[in-house]
Amino acid sequence: MDEQAWEREFAGRDRTPEHRDRLPGPREQLPAARDRLPGDGVPGDRLPAGRDEGPAGVTQVHEPGALPVDPEFPLRQAAWELLPQEVRAKTLEKAGRTLLWWARVYTDRAPFALVLGDRGLCRVEPVYRGGRAAEHRGERARVEPGSLVSRSFDGRPRQPGGAGGAGAAAPGRPGAPVERLVLDPPDAQGVLGHFPLDVQDFLQRPFLAGPRAVTAEWYYEETVEPGHTDLFVLLCLSTDRHVTAVEARRTLDRGETPDRARWHAITCHRARLTPR
Repeated sequence: MDEQAWEREFAGRDRTPEHRDRLPGPREQLPAARDRLPGDGVPGDRLPAGRDEGPAGVTQVHEPGALPVDPEFPLRQAAWELLPQEVRAKTLEKAGRTLLWWARVYTDRAPFALVLGDRGLCRVEPVYRGGRAAEHRGERARVEPGSLVSRSFDGRPRQPGGAGGAGAAAPGRPGAPVERLVLDPPDAQGVLGHFPLDVQDFLQRPFLAGPRAVTAEWYYEETVEPGHTDLFVLLCLSTDRHVTAVEARRTLDRGETPDRARWHAITCHRARLTPR
């Protein structure tokens, strides 16, 4: 690996990688809790929730979409281990304390990864020469010191006929206009739509004050049991000035709709990014 080239790429450039093969691989089983981080980091203390940024309007409510799976693709841990050891080490160093991460492979089996830490949002992409992945290159968008906020949500199902029933909207001032983002790729709307309304609001609100075009990236694993389906899902939204992300696990009983899912853990993060 060209160390100087790596350092140049990881010096804080805010560049969005090409979107390819965004849906993840097989879902044979949910990762154990010890598999949460690629390094030996342990989730740190949760920071207190900060004041919502941007307009006071109601963020757009998205509907859940399809989550197709491909059993031929490796899970995130196996994909992570396909990256060279020095690339993994450099990525973890640049990200800082790991908040969430995933790795996947493209259709040509070349691995790529995303790691969000308290020091930066890091992406690792293959570099192609002659039509083949020759090496990997990392990019980091630095987290602005003191801007990181982490928050847990209980994700309780909406109650029929209650405040969370039909016609519910994401949190916001009554009568306020609906504030919409342009998610790239558009399929992200269906992924975001699986989350409870307060989580959707938390993830979208920081972007309302600036450009509404937002890059979306995600990963999930699904386990199908006779009476229910388990889902492990990660989603990251970012621009050159903000990042929000969520890691969550849920159980959906057979025959139930996604709004009736039981969420076992939902942890969200958001931070400001330092422009180059």
